[in-house]
Amino acid sequence: MERNKVLIITILLLGIAVSCNLPFTIQSQDDIIATYAQQTVQAYQTQNAPTATPLLPIATATSIPTLTSAATATVKTIPTATPLPCNRASFVSETIPDGTKLNAGESFTKSWRLKNTGTCTWNSNYKLVFVDGNQMSGPNSVKLNGFVKPGESVDILVDLKAPNKPGTYTGYWRLQSDDGSKFAQVYVKITVPTEFFAVTSVKITSSPASYNGACPTTLTIKADITVSAPGKVTYRWERSDGVTSDKKSVTFDNKGTKTVQFDWDINSTDTYSVRIYIDQPNNQWFPPLNVDVSCS
Repeated sequence: MERNKVLIITILLLGIAVSCNLPFTIQSQDDIIATYAQQTVQAYQTQNAPTATPLLPIATATSIPTLTSAATATVKTIPTATPLPCNRASFVSETIPDGTKLNAGESFTKSWRLKNTGTCTWNSNYKLVFVDGNQMSGPNSVKLNGFVKPGESVDILVDLKAPNKPGTYTGYWRLQSDDGSKFAQVYVKITVPTEFFAVTSVKITSSPASYNGACPTTLTIKADITVSAPGKVTYRWERSDGVTSDKKSVTFDNKGTKTVQFDWDINSTDTYSVRIYIDQPNNQWFPPLNVDVSCS
């Protein structure tokens, strides 16, 4: 405030001094005071006007580069190891392949080679047991002979017999541990083919095969008859002296050979012959047998 008063007085004094040098003009006191007041205010406003702060240049916005997304890394999942079971086996090989043709009633031995792929050792209390299908005259179970450690293999043998009737037969077997639990199934599959019933051969023999001696004598005539399947054979003998036997029969439970015979009394020297006729199933003559007899 004191500063403003000093400034006003200074201005007034300067005005008086200046007016002395200007052309003389009569002004009223009120006009003089108003004029100086106006000038004082203008000077004060000019002195105290705020200094304008120069504007800084506006920086040009630089475009921000577009960020490229980083490649997504592929995460590989590490598989979790599955623990092996105590009892497990895998098939290695076998005898008597599936579908093997066997004769009716034929005996055979089936074997499997198995590998211990578990974590437990098999002992002599482990066994192969029959579980289903056709047992084929086999045992209920077969024990292992000794120890089979993990990673080792063993051959297990089972004695079996083909059924008597034609058909396809399958038997299922499983390993059984010493605690009674079963695992690792195997099987055997065979075929007994259907065969046409027929006499396939006849072989006639004489005992003795020839004769030289006192007569009368007796010849024992035999015939070995072979058939292809079970069935009943009917036959009759025919001799060279004109005698024909009554019809006879022989029954076969399986394919194979059976022997039939008769005795022939001889009274004179000659070459005798005999043959056999198969009535059923063949309706066929088979080659004869000749026997030389010399009576002394």
